[in-house]
Amino acid sequence: MSRPAPSPAAPPFPARTVPVPFLAPDTARVHVDGAGPADGDASEAPLTWSQRYYLAEVDAARAHGRGLNVPRLYRLRPGTTEAGTVTALSELLVRYEVLRTRVVRDPAGTVRQRVHDRGALHLAVHEAPAGAVDDHARTVLDGLVIPPLDVTECWPLRAALVTEDGHPRYLTLAFSHVAVDAYALVPVSAHLVGRIAEADPVARAAAPAAGTVARGPREQAAAEASPAGRKAAGRALRHAEEAYRRMPAAVNPAPDTRPRPSPRHRFLHRTSPALDLAVGAVAARTGESPATVLAAALVSLDAAGTGPVPHEDGTGETRYGAVHLISANRLRPETAAAVLPLSQPVPCCVDTAGASFQELARRTAAASLRAFRAGGAPPDELAALLATVARERGVRLDATPALNYRPRSTALPVRPTTAGELAAAAPRAVTRWTEADPWRASHYLSADVDASGIRLLLQVDTAVHPPEWAERHLDALERLLCAAALDAHCPALPTLG
Repeated sequence: MSRPAPSPAAPPFPARTVPVPFLAPDTARVHVDGAGPADGDASEAPLTWSQRYYLAEVDAARAHGRGLNVPRLYRLRPGTTEAGTVTALSELLVRYEVLRTRVVRDPAGTVRQRVHDRGALHLAVHEAPAGAVDDHARTVLDGLVIPPLDVTECWPLRAALVTEDGHPRYLTLAFSHVAVDAYALVPVSAHLVGRIAEADPVARAAAPAAGTVARGPREQAAAEASPAGRKAAGRALRHAEEAYRRMPAAVNPAPDTRPRPSPRHRFLHRTSPALDLAVGAVAARTGESPATVLAAALVSLDAAGTGPVPHEDGTGETRYGAVHLISANRLRPETAAAVLPLSQPVPCCVDTAGASFQELARRTAAASLRAFRAGGAPPDELAALLATVARERGVRLDATPALNYRPRSTALPVRPTTAGELAAAAPRAVTRWTEADPWRASHYLSADVDASGIRLLLQVDTAVHPPEWAERHLDALERLLCAAALDAHCPALPTLG
């Protein structure tokens, strides 16, 4: 007899918890004397490619005491009741089956997903001190997000309600990355805004059109296992092999006998008005997006740290740079509206030979489009392919450096700039070390972008790069982009120093 996954332990200092029951209407079965779910109340399927990618990342983060959970904070509309919040959450769980799905591991090492048709989520209710509801909501959210979520034992969702004088004011949610990526939360926000919440300030796109039939995790797994899915996987693997055979070999850093800082993964946060101006100016000149401009800069830094390689046709030498881009893979209506992760890193390899930075931006745009069209693939097959190519080339390849460009609903201003404007903006840069959830990467750059500017978060694995490497890397990135903003003929390969 299958049983619903238990809810997670309540977060710290809840006054009480209330159940949020759900019952999928198309699979409802009669209970006898409250004995629990009948046989068949849960169904299993393979994990999707993206779920397998995120599960590996979540497992790795857990080893460092982190959860890789996705936070959401919703201010509730005046007049929202506790019962109304429970109803809205229950509807959410019924509507999106990935939120009532847990991971099953058997002794043989097989991993599957089990979708439950009925169960209950625990909603913790916190009464905020008088006059401190906003700060208390953020504290409650931290309590939900930071502890790891074991999706083999509980739902991939934690929830808490923050009240003031007994009236609901905020709904705080923490999602496991095995269940969602950032794009998957657009329909979630649309549902909650339609029921109980005020407008979501970080919504990334318009809500899916009414009537769109979104794909669930079981349907996505079946689509990936179908002949069409295998054909798509083959196309992605061919693209990846082409990139792996061109990408620069990973440079082994010089031996460093100094003690490594703890924790092993460090996170450098940077905001810079000069960088914002420079990216916008290069985007204005080239006609490419700010995301492409930032990707081109990372490609340039990667190529600058390596030597030339023989050209494939034997006619000379060239120099490639590479970056892994996070591909959302949401081109169809059924995936655009889906609440499940559909993003994976895809390799983007660009020939930098003879290019100005302006030309490199155009080449990066074309290479990015090819990478995104290729899309994701089964992670185990990608890993095996990488190992094979590295062995055949006789080099070490690092497939983990990545750029995750996350635009918000407002766009970065795109316009020309001047040397004087860049110089005036430079002193306002802020760089600080922060905490975050680690990814399995030697370095991983997240860029959150809106009209207020670019917020960079660079993770470095100190087993590969010392922390000061991160500071030099972001400095070089900004210098390159500022030079390219002022000079249309700026060389693509900077001098790293």
